[in-house]
Amino acid sequence: RLYRHLFNHYNKALRPTSGPEDILMVEIGVTLTHIIDMNEKHQTLTANIWMTMAWNDSHLTWEPEDFGGFKALTLPAGEIWKPDIVLYQNVDPYFSGWSTDDTYIKVYSTGYILWEMPTVTMSSCHLDVSSFPFDSQTCVLKFGPWIHSGKELDMRSMADEGSLESFIDHPEWEVGSFKAKRHMIWYGEDFNIGTPYADVTFKLVLKRKSTFYVFNLLLPCLLLTFVMTATFFLPSNCGEKLSFGVSLLLSMVVFQLVLTDVLPESDNLPWIGRFVIITMILMAVSLGMSVFVMYACDSSMGARTIPDWSRK
Repeated sequence: RLYRHLFNHYNKALRPTSGPEDILMVEIGVTLTHIIDMNEKHQTLTANIWMTMAWNDSHLTWEPEDFGGFKALTLPAGEIWKPDIVLYQNVDPYFSGWSTDDTYIKVYSTGYILWEMPTVTMSSCHLDVSSFPFDSQTCVLKFGPWIHSGKELDMRSMADEGSLESFIDHPEWEVGSFKAKRHMIWYGEDFNIGTPYADVTFKLVLKRKSTFYVFNLLLPCLLLTFVMTATFFLPSNCGEKLSFGVSLLLSMVVFQLVLTDVLPESDNLPWIGRFVIITMILMAVSLGMSVFVMYACDSSMGARTIPDWSRK
């Protein structure tokens, strides 16, 4: 009986306000549960979140006393009007809107609507890897209506920041902050005749856990550098000096390839990449000097005394 009372003349295609000039307020909250992937090459963030949206539907109200004391009703999400909230940074080619097939909406007797749903988002995230592997990244999740302007639908965040209560630790990234802020942006040539659009932007600050890269990338590079320095103390006529130096240079090339595979293609070269390149150049110069010294030793054997500086 309550269902028939609510939906006898209900049209889910109409914005649920008392009048056409009324602005509908939509509240949004985001709970971050898991970072699935941070892709440095494609600069995308894939995350598992719980989205919560709430608004008032003036067409779905009743007196609990008239319907057996029922104060709330749970319905499939596809049966009532919902705001056209989208993630503006979405880059998922298979995303076609928030799923309403497996989610439910709670309707209260006052007309208060609560919609909670889990979802996986893939969004663009500009990465600055100049401080890799000691870098921090800021990813923006901007939610707002796609069709309804600020004259029809307004937005605000349920809290000053997103929730991290159910966050599962990630092996490479830790969350620094998850702030939320409302914006009203005007689109148009003139402020007075432009169209406003409201949005709520969540700024997710992620700090990289650098221990893995320090022990598996940075320390081996430093060790190879010190070992290469030790080759200067080998005798100039040592036959293994040249082959040892070539092996060290090839090892640094391997580390450079590892860096190239991890980092995005950008003009902003990280300091560790500069370090590896400079070390490779110095190694190449050292090998060139070793070849020159060995050539000088062979060509001047028995001819004249080799200068002291070339023996070092």
